[in-house]
Amino acid sequence: MLPPVDLATLRLCSVIASATFVVIFLSLWRGRRDQVHNLHWAVSLVLYCVALAGLEWIERPDDVLIRALLVAVLTGSNIPVSTGVRQFAGRPVWRWWMAVPPVATLIGFLLPHMAGAVGIVMPEESDRLLGAVGLALGMGVFGADILRQAERAVPGGYGGRIAGIAMLAYLPCYIFAIAGEILHFATPSTLAMAALLSDQLLLMLLNLGLLAMPAEAALAAMRESAWRDGLTGVYNRAWLANVHDAFLKPGTWLAHIDIDQFKSINDRFGHSAGDATLVTLARVLGTAAAHPELRGAAQVVRMGGDEFLVIMPHTTQPIARRLVEDIHAEISALTPFAWSVSIGLTEVEPQDGSLSAAVERADEQLYAAKSARPDRVAA
Repeated sequence: MLPPVDLATLRLCSVIASATFVVIFLSLWRGRRDQVHNLHWAVSLVLYCVALAGLEWIERPDDVLIRALLVAVLTGSNIPVSTGVRQFAGRPVWRWWMAVPPVATLIGFLLPHMAGAVGIVMPEESDRLLGAVGLALGMGVFGADILRQAERAVPGGYGGRIAGIAMLAYLPCYIFAIAGEILHFATPSTLAMAALLSDQLLLMLLNLGLLAMPAEAALAAMRESAWRDGLTGVYNRAWLANVHDAFLKPGTWLAHIDIDQFKSINDRFGHSAGDATLVTLARVLGTAAAHPELRGAAQVVRMGGDEFLVIMPHTTQPIARRLVEDIHAEISALTPFAWSVSIGLTEVEPQDGSLSAAVERADEQLYAAKSARPDRVAA
């Protein structure tokens, strides 16, 4: 038979686990002072440890105000978790509603005692029950905020989601304990026991999720860097190979662009001028891809050398044709020396087995244009 576990032991376990993560977060912050989110998360755990230690030490029934403040600090310890995620996501760190859960917890805990002072008798243990409602409110509010900010912090990441879900997972424990108090099927220590037992799993998941967020962001940045052309900053063929299936559908138009007589630019003006020409072309194409009619879905890819591809999903032939004509006209007006491009335009067809088939068709249009007369658009 397993020995009984008392509240003091569970609180000690939670404090030790929290202190371990405090050391980890502070060490990460000392190594990179610009990563302030780690300091937020360390402060959260310090507040949590202080509240738990205080609740274990304060046992006298006349210390109502101190116990109420400690329970409010317990709820407020979730604020730095949320502000850290917001800081990491580049969002406004503080919002007024963050003060509501700890204030509600404080008022809820003190309300039965204030009512008793004026002769109003509330049910026994109402302070603990109302304090638990405030704690549950905090878990719900801040857990939902973390989930909401997680996608902005690391698009497609899981660390922030795990942290938010771990915080929300405390709610069933609080609801069970609150129901037990109301329906009288729980002991007076059920609420604290349920929360502390939840800590043994959920506290670990919460902090591991937070630790995963910077790692995921760094990995995403490395992947993005590998998918970008070093000179022009647009996507490269490796990126296209990874996502090409997403564009393999009718309604996607491809513009294959090639600089006419690019070698002569290098020969006449030098390779630095050639590089500047490529950068200028990428800038013009990026501006065109951001046109409102394309609804932010268009992408620019450097296929190699002086060849670029503009992918325009969910569009029509008139829009695609007008945009490439605008590109052609803008490039023709550039200075300090004249240069031109030829453009092949085509649509992805239902029978295309891969995007490369449509790219090859655009390439054929491009070289047909160059063979007949450079500096024009062929579709």
